[in-house]
Amino acid sequence: MEYGSAVRSASAAVDEDLYTRGPDGGLVTQSTAASAIAEALERSDVRPGMRVLEIGTGSGFSGALLSELVGAAGEVVSVEVMADLGARAADLHRAQGRNNVVTVVGDGLLGAPGHGRFDRVVAWARPELLPEAWVAQAVPGAVLVLPVDVTERAKTGMMLRARVDGDGTPQGEAFFEGGYVELHAEVLDQWWVPPRGVDALVRHEGAAWWLSAGWASGDREAAERVLRKLAAEGARTPLLAEDEGPRGIAPYLYATRAEELCTVGAEGLGWGIGYADRQGAAVFTPGAGEVLHTGDGSALLRLRQWVADWREAGRPGHPDLVPVLSRVEGGRRVRARL
Repeated sequence: MEYGSAVRSASAAVDEDLYTRGPDGGLVTQSTAASAIAEALERSDVRPGMRVLEIGTGSGFSGALLSELVGAAGEVVSVEVMADLGARAADLHRAQGRNNVVTVVGDGLLGAPGHGRFDRVVAWARPELLPEAWVAQAVPGAVLVLPVDVTERAKTGMMLRARVDGDGTPQGEAFFEGGYVELHAEVLDQWWVPPRGVDALVRHEGAAWWLSAGWASGDREAAERVLRKLAAEGARTPLLAEDEGPRGIAPYLYATRAEELCTVGAEGLGWGIGYADRQGAAVFTPGAGEVLHTGDGSALLRLRQWVADWREAGRPGHPDLVPVLSRVEGGRRVRARL
């Protein structure tokens, strides 16, 4: 993505390593790739003098970029659930003279109550819904850029750009690619198993394997059996071309196969999307066009058909999807349609 002069200037003014590297040179917990941050900030259209609510302080690097974008006349209020991360970022901002950043330790789902209203909301952790608190704390015309769940399945999220209209209602404008950890009120000490959406969990050779599928919560025994077979004897079959990949087809499946879709993950291996039933499972392996599958072959056949349908539709991706927001308790549920 091409970045405007404001984001490029902000990036040049901030020492990334100072924020994202610890004393041993390793990355600080919850560091986000600079390119992903830059894309989100570009889509946020942050301008001098604005007030920005940042959800997820992390290393403090993104907050430093926002500090540069809003300038001396603006303000950034950054919310972080992990007190040590929040304190570290606050110290770095202070040492760098970035006095327009306020760091708050608390539950990001609540936003920053008591800190006024905001022109922009930017989040680096994925809520299940677009939280009502974020919308309520945004002024009319505010832009919100955040990762959000787009199906009921674990790990099925995309980045959303939304705008708050004159009567305070958020309107979805566009999706784009991006993956972030789940937003949670509590500090979590592991991320291999998602904190929400998991319907079956087993261990194979000491590693945790999990499954998220619509039918699985009602038949956990069958789900665990399929998961164990996938872990122990799953075969691999190429299914996507080199220029396609799971990330390419994922938006299409989120929009058209949300009810049938499953996700499977394994400790140390990552996670992938696909199809599972009581007879077997077939899921794309992370970062490759291969499918890991087991069972009677029907799951792999179903996935082959989905790939064929996607290709016939012209291989639609994030830019081809329309956000659909519906009001539910606690916020707005976000779904995608072609």
